[in-house]
Amino acid sequence: MKRIFPKIFYNPLTLIGAVVVLFNIGLIIFLTIVEALTKHPKAYADVIIFIVLPVIVLCGLILAVIGIVREKRRQGIAGQEKRRLPMIDFNDPRPRTMAVVLGGGFVLLSLLYAFSSYKAYEFVESDTFCSKVCHRVMGPESTANEFSPHAEVGCVVCHVGSGAKYFFLSKFNGTRQLYSLVFNKYHRPIPVPVKNLRPAQDTCETCHGPQYALSEMLKLKTHFLSDTTNTKWTIDLLLKMGTGRIKTANPPRIHWHATVAKEIRYAATDPKRVVIPWIKVAGFDGKERIYRSTENKITDKELDNAEQHVMDCIDCHNRVGHFFRPPTQVLNVYLQGDLIDPSLPQIKSIAVQALEKTYGSQQAAHDGIKQMIMEFYQKTYPDVASAKKAVIEQAVTTVQDIYRRNYDPVMKVSWKNFPDNAGHMYSLGCFRCHDGKHMSSDGKVLSKECSTCHLLITHKVDQSKEQALFDLAPYPHPVDIGDDYKETNCSECHGPS
Repeated sequence: MKRIFPKIFYNPLTLIGAVVVLFNIGLIIFLTIVEALTKHPKAYADVIIFIVLPVIVLCGLILAVIGIVREKRRQGIAGQEKRRLPMIDFNDPRPRTMAVVLGGGFVLLSLLYAFSSYKAYEFVESDTFCSKVCHRVMGPESTANEFSPHAEVGCVVCHVGSGAKYFFLSKFNGTRQLYSLVFNKYHRPIPVPVKNLRPAQDTCETCHGPQYALSEMLKLKTHFLSDTTNTKWTIDLLLKMGTGRIKTANPPRIHWHATVAKEIRYAATDPKRVVIPWIKVAGFDGKERIYRSTENKITDKELDNAEQHVMDCIDCHNRVGHFFRPPTQVLNVYLQGDLIDPSLPQIKSIAVQALEKTYGSQQAAHDGIKQMIMEFYQKTYPDVASAKKAVIEQAVTTVQDIYRRNYDPVMKVSWKNFPDNAGHMYSLGCFRCHDGKHMSSDGKVLSKECSTCHLLITHKVDQSKEQALFDLAPYPHPVDIGDDYKETNCSECHGPS
């Protein structure tokens, strides 16, 4: 049989390597075609096609080269003529054929690896890679993201951003995360990566920013009380968003931090940046003012050792991509939209209890929620349980779905682990700084007054003038707590207990 290649190619290692290479190249081509024709490709398909199989092909090539080197060394020891480099005479058909085959193979492999490398890069930057491949770990975050305002924004847009530097940093950090995943060393729940996030100017402000006009926002808030009749209670808030201009007669409130202050620096003494004893504000006029907490003081030495942060969007809007909502907040929305029938007696109260109960798994939660709600109505309201069985079952299904979106027992995920700082009802949020206890050397205090950022109003329509009239309303609360709201933070009652 006429051989195309020199004798050194015909050895067990090289032949095995060649078989490995050819078989896996064929497998790559076949699976690529299958994936292209599949309507619902699997999350792991790209990992196998563009990462695992090309590595196996490379191993086959290395094995073939090792076989050639060993065979050449063996022939040299046997006394055959040993050349430092092969001699190719293109007038001889045999070397010419070998050169064409090897050259063509090199070109095809180069194209294959260029294609695979691009597809691998594309895949590791995809939401599928971020959320589905490590589904057990990132499943809760992925589920929360699906129901967030940024559901259509790719994970890497916020968590990596543009530029080669941050791409390599993210992959380096990903290597550590892969180790944690493989050896089960990851935390439960996964810590918020606030330390590793890029400044908002590099990510958030590619879409949002102070250059866009802002205005006051009238927001109607609907609550349902946890009483027998699920009493509906509404308030109107006029949020002082402010305008996106630096020069303004009445400085904006909520977005004052981004539109009037040139830079705000703060020192936090905890990883979640909740305890903030020191703040420095630099205005566009060049003046600086430092606020220190009168309750939680920090010495100059401790301040020198503390990590300082520049305040940006994420310090307040920290859950914009992954909301884990408090049960009472979610149920208010569902009851308002009649997704849960508000006529069911005590449905909000029992639903909150069912959601907040500790379960060992999603299936245990699914079963436990159904059992708790159904038994409650059968024992407490048997007539309602009989007359509105279908309505109660629909409520059970909805509450189970609320649990799936906002809780994960295995990863220990709940709204209590991931507070939303864009407010102050269920976590300290705004009151981390605006607690009335941060004072500057000239006596200026970061106010805790409600009207600083929003006004509670009543409104009516003057039919004769066809005008909407707004009046300031007294502080509303379904239960009379006097002036306690001025000193007590909302989260002390409404937050995690």
